[in-house]
Amino acid sequence: MQKSCSNCKKEFTIRKEDLIFYDQLKVPPPLMCPDCRMQRRIAFRNERTLYRRACDLCKKDGISLYTEGAPFPVYCHQCWWGDDWDPLSYALEYNPQKSFLKQLRELRNKVPRVRLLSINSINSEYENNSSENKNCYLIFAAENNEDCLYGRLVQHCKNSMDCDFLYDSELCYECLDTRKSFKCLYGERLQECVDVLFSFDMRNCQNCIFCVNGRNLSCAIENQPCTKEEFEKKKAEIFRSYESIEEAKAKYGKLRSGALVKYAFATKCVNATGDYVYNCHDGVRIFDASNAKNCSYIADAEDPIDCQDINNHYFKGERCYNVMGALQDQNCIADAFVFYCNRVDYSDNTRNSSDCFGCVGMNNKKYCILNKQYSPEEYKILKEKIVESLKKEGVYGEMMPPRLSPFPYNDTLAQEYYPLTEKEARALGYEWQTKASGTYGKETIAEKDTPATIGEVSEDILNQVLVCKDCKKNFQITRAEFDFYKRMNLPLPHKDFECRHQDRMKKRNPRKLWPRACMCELKNHLHGAKKCPNEFETSYSPDRPEVVYCENCYQQEVS
Repeated sequence: MQKSCSNCKKEFTIRKEDLIFYDQLKVPPPLMCPDCRMQRRIAFRNERTLYRRACDLCKKDGISLYTEGAPFPVYCHQCWWGDDWDPLSYALEYNPQKSFLKQLRELRNKVPRVRLLSINSINSEYENNSSENKNCYLIFAAENNEDCLYGRLVQHCKNSMDCDFLYDSELCYECLDTRKSFKCLYGERLQECVDVLFSFDMRNCQNCIFCVNGRNLSCAIENQPCTKEEFEKKKAEIFRSYESIEEAKAKYGKLRSGALVKYAFATKCVNATGDYVYNCHDGVRIFDASNAKNCSYIADAEDPIDCQDINNHYFKGERCYNVMGALQDQNCIADAFVFYCNRVDYSDNTRNSSDCFGCVGMNNKKYCILNKQYSPEEYKILKEKIVESLKKEGVYGEMMPPRLSPFPYNDTLAQEYYPLTEKEARALGYEWQTKASGTYGKETIAEKDTPATIGEVSEDILNQVLVCKDCKKNFQITRAEFDFYKRMNLPLPHKDFECRHQDRMKKRNPRKLWPRACMCELKNHLHGAKKCPNEFETSYSPDRPEVVYCENCYQQEVS
C-alpha cells in the first residue's frame, strides 16, 4: 500500500506485514512516513540538555531536564518518589465535548515530573536516562559504569571518556561502536582490541596505528607489520602535542574514507534491514538494536518482540507501537517513558501499571483514565468511547502530538537526527528553547592560548574557564578529567563536551537506507569474473567514498 505522509508529503510504503500488525493491535495504518514517525517520538526525549533549578516541593537546588519556566511542577527524586503527593489527586473527569488530547495536555501540565531519570547511581549527579553508575560525569543512556565521563550509550565500562556506543571497555578515549577493548584511542568499530589508535573496523588486534579492516594484527602501522619499538616511537610522535594529534585525525579521516565496509554493521541477522544491529530477525529499518524479533521501524532497542515504531525500548518489550522510552512493556500504544506496564496507552511517565489510558505520573495503578480511578467495567466502556473519538479525529494509534512533549524541540534527540530551525519546529507544533544554556564570554584562557601538551598544565587549570572553538560556550576541566588527561598523556580539549559529542556522531551512518549493489569486482570471489550481483539496502549513501560490499564479499576479503 502506498500513502502520502501527512507531515512531509513524501510517498511511503506500508507492507503487508505492517497491515497484519496494525490489524492485530486494532489501530489504523499510520498517517506519517517512518522518518516523520521517529522524529515525533524522539522529540519526547531530552538526553543531554541539563539545567539547574530548584525542586518545586522541597525547594532544594539540583540538576534537571527542565527549565524554571516549565508549565508543570518538577520534583527531585526524593520528593517524586515520596508520599507527599498522589497522582490521583490531579485526576480529570473526561469531557466528551472536548478533544481528549487537549485534556491530556491539561493533565500533563498539572502533574509533577521527576527532574532526572537516574536510578541507583553514586556520585554521578550529572547523568540522565542512566543507572548503577559510580563516579561518572555527563554520561547519558548509560549503565553500570565507573569513573566514566562525557559519553552516550556507555555500558559496563571503566575509566573511559568521550566515547559513544562503548561496551565492556576500559581506558578508552574518543571511541565509537567499540566493545571489549582496553586503552584504545580515536577508534571506530573496535572489538577485543588493546592499544589500538586511529583505526577502523578492527578485531582482536593490539598495538596498531592507522589501520583499517584489521583482524588479529599485532604491532602494525598502516596495516604493515612493525616492531614494538617502532610502534611506541610512532605513538610518541602523534601524542607529542595537540597539533600533532589534529594532524593524525586528518590522516585517519582519509584512511577511514577509503576503507572497505560491509553494507551494514550487522551480526547474526536474518531477513532484517538497518544498521548497527545484532541478532535481529524479520524486520525493516532497524537501527542500534539487538535481539529484535519481528520488529520494524525501531531504534535503540534491546530484546523487543513483535513491536513497531519504538525507540529506546529495553528488556523484552512485546507488542508495543509508537512508544518512546520503555522497560519491559507489553501491549502499549502511543506512550512516552512507561516502565513495566501492560495495556497502557497515551500515557507519560508511568510505572508498574496496567490498563491505564491517558495518564501521567502514575505508579502501580490500574483502570485509570486521565489519572481518575474507575472500576474495570467503567474503564472498559469509557476507554472504548475515547478510542472512537480519536478514530473520528483520524489520530488513533499515532504518537502523541508535538504539543504534548514536555521538552522544547532543540533540547531533544530529534534535533540531533532531524535538525530544524526555530521557525520550522514551531510550524510543526513543537516548542523551542530560546534561552541558551551555559555561559559565554567568561573565559580566562583564550582558545589559541590553550596549552599544547598536558605536561604544561598544572592543577590551576581546575580554576580556569576555557572556551569552545566551535560554539564559543565556556567550559571547565574537572578533577577526574584532569587526572585522565595526565594518565593518558592527552592534551586539553579545545571544544566543549557537546561539540565533541557532535563530532563523534557525525562519523556514524545516518538512520536512513538507500538501495545499492555490491561494488566488488574481484575475480577470486564466489561471483568469479563478473561483478558481484548482490543488491541490498544500506545506510551508505551513493555519494559516500567507501567501497561497500555485500556480506559474502566482505567476509572473503576481510576475515
